[in-house]
Amino acid sequence: MGRLNQKVTVITGGASGLGKGIAQRCMEEGAITIITDISESGEAVAEELGAEFLLQDTSDETTWAAIVDAVVRRHGRLDMLVNNAGIFSSCPVDETPLAEWQRVLDVNLTGVFLGCKYGVRQMKNNPGGASGSIINLSSVVGLRGQRGGASYSASKGGVRLLTKTVALENAPLGIRCNSIHPGIIDTPIMDPMFNAAPDREALRAQIEQSLPIGYMGDPARDIGNMAVYLGSDESIYITGAEMVVDGGMTMGLN
Repeated sequence: MGRLNQKVTVITGGASGLGKGIAQRCMEEGAITIITDISESGEAVAEELGAEFLLQDTSDETTWAAIVDAVVRRHGRLDMLVNNAGIFSSCPVDETPLAEWQRVLDVNLTGVFLGCKYGVRQMKNNPGGASGSIINLSSVVGLRGQRGGASYSASKGGVRLLTKTVALENAPLGIRCNSIHPGIIDTPIMDPMFNAAPDREALRAQIEQSLPIGYMGDPARDIGNMAVYLGSDESIYITGAEMVVDGGMTMGLN
């Protein structure tokens, strides 16, 4: 029996990167796994993993209502929600267009707020009584600043405190909410930087040498395993926590 046996699990942004890695581990641990994404490429990923797929723009409230309704119609409940969908931005504060600031906040923070809103509503009404685990993907830059990360850092810092508020409000009901703060993980989000470098492998080596643990994280092994832990009953006494998965890069900085 898997650690998430038959837990109905929704993972946003599941078409690639962290979301795909989390979905892979949830499937391996026996979860009924639904991935959502704004890209239709998520359908092929779901087929590859043996999961289900629903098209979703996480920044749109009506879409959230429809997604949760569809999951409950099919499976009767919602046990685990991973708010993973996000976009990256690297721009100094004085050069950040308002439209870019708003776009990043809409996806990275408002999308997570809406997930928590509709996730909690359903988890309160699960058969057998209120229960569930919400996992929000923040970042190490949600714990500290980052040069050129005005909108991204602000959005991820917002996710950190939103998580604590959701946890505090719902702890008496048995609905937990925790955040994961990844460091440098080897996902396609790194490709633009690597592709722009004169020597891709030299840049990779430089990044890895800067990490105390000596290598970049793996989406499934490192972030997926943490999500499995937070979604399982093994973490039943953990809520409102910041789970830093960064290979030691922020040691001594917080």
